[in-house]
Amino acid sequence: MTVQNSVRSYLGIAKEATKGTVVAPTAFIPINIGKVKPVDVIDPLYDDGLRGSMVKNYNYIPGRVHSTFDFGGAVFADTFGWALGGIMGSVATTGSSAPYTHVISLKNASATGADAQPTAFTLTDYYAANVRSYPGQQIHDLSLNFSADGLMEFDAKATGWASSTVSTPTPSFTSVLPTPVWQGTVSIAGVTVAYAVEGSLSMTRSVEPIYGIGASQNPYQIFVGALETSGSFTFVMESDTELTRYLTNTQPAIVLDWSNGSGSTATQISATMTKGAYTAASIDRGKDHVEIKVEVNAMANTTDAGSTSGYAPIKWTLKNAIASGIYQ
Repeated sequence: MTVQNSVRSYLGIAKEATKGTVVAPTAFIPINIGKVKPVDVIDPLYDDGLRGSMVKNYNYIPGRVHSTFDFGGAVFADTFGWALGGIMGSVATTGSSAPYTHVISLKNASATGADAQPTAFTLTDYYAANVRSYPGQQIHDLSLNFSADGLMEFDAKATGWASSTVSTPTPSFTSVLPTPVWQGTVSIAGVTVAYAVEGSLSMTRSVEPIYGIGASQNPYQIFVGALETSGSFTFVMESDTELTRYLTNTQPAIVLDWSNGSGSTATQISATMTKGAYTAASIDRGKDHVEIKVEVNAMANTTDAGSTSGYAPIKWTLKNAIASGIYQ
């Protein structure tokens, strides 16, 4: 047998028509080697029936199963849409040719019996020794980290059905480059500020594998709950402006925007939190210059609901060469 190189790995993804039914990858996401972690989880069942001996367990029986799949890396303006669409659920695409504009917001449903769950994915993990597919993956945690001197990076967590081996796909990657943070702009209360130096955004949803009695170890359903969006920002403290927003509960609109290029190759990643409540603020003197660190929790509002009804705490806009109907 041959020892395999970790760097040969790659990640494929595809939207599922039926949750839990494996689909061959239709796109491939560049990921960092230290951030990909697929795990099959088997709940243990033990036979501990007394048999007159000084032992605890006599037999092990595999119980219910599900999988978790963590992945992340640099943010690309096209492949990042998979993770965003997967946690938000609603994607409205406009444009007849590249660049297409995708407004990504929270999927809501007002009709009785309607489905408010995002579409699930099959994640395909090529790890050189073999290839495994992880179907029914619901993304429930997505974080974005950015510092003025680096690349924008993301971390995603998904939960789904148990894995199985599949045939080896042929990977194909786009020519889009990862996003340097310095290309971005930060707008607060409608005014572009240049003194933001780093930050993070976190979108989280509870997740529950629901099991039924149906002659299957796999879940009956992977179910995600309500969305919460929070973040943190570090600013150069030239004045009390950001501190005052916290002390007076201003809840300003916060817009982060990374735009690059022109014409058919133009790209954009933009996040809007129309009601950004400052929940904590602290002055930091750890450097030669004074900084202020602010914690933010995005409040639900109708403006960020995008093309769906109801409320949402955040709305995203992507611009790239990906056509309609791909992400969700």
